[in-house]
Amino acid sequence: MTQNTSFYASIQSSPPDPIALQKAVRQEIITLLLALFSIALMVAPWIVGEADTAKDAHRNELGVAIVVFLIAITRFMRYPGARSDLLVLVAGAWLAASPYVLSLQKTAVFDGAQIVDMVIGGIYVLLALLSLLLLKRTEGHRDHNAQATTRDRG
Repeated sequence: MTQNTSFYASIQSSPPDPIALQKAVRQEIITLLLALFSIALMVAPWIVGEADTAKDAHRNELGVAIVVFLIAITRFMRYPGARSDLLVLVAGAWLAASPYVLSLQKTAVFDGAQIVDMVIGGIYVLLALLSLLLLKRTEGHRDHNAQATTRDRG
């Protein structure tokens, strides 16, 4: 019984590594949010019941959602680099700007696609920027540790 208690005491006494937590947030939580927003973007027209209006907007949404969803799947399988963040950033910026760039062809029928595009596009951009920031912080810490290790050896 004392051996088991000392194991739990050692876990509680050691503080978590902040860099490992930042990597976990970047790989798991941000990726999960990207996947969930992509699924929401894919099914939103059918949930609202307006899948037959503003077809150009829904095709655009579906294309962006599939791209971001595939990026999220690859992020779950391996630690993401800056390339996946930049792709999500471009996809989010396109989704937010597309109501103005494409003019959505059927503007006589307003089904909320413009708002959904701008909100989820903005969320994609924010998540990509947060992920890039966390990547920069973890890489900077790794470079600092490498310099300290080299300095200790010499």
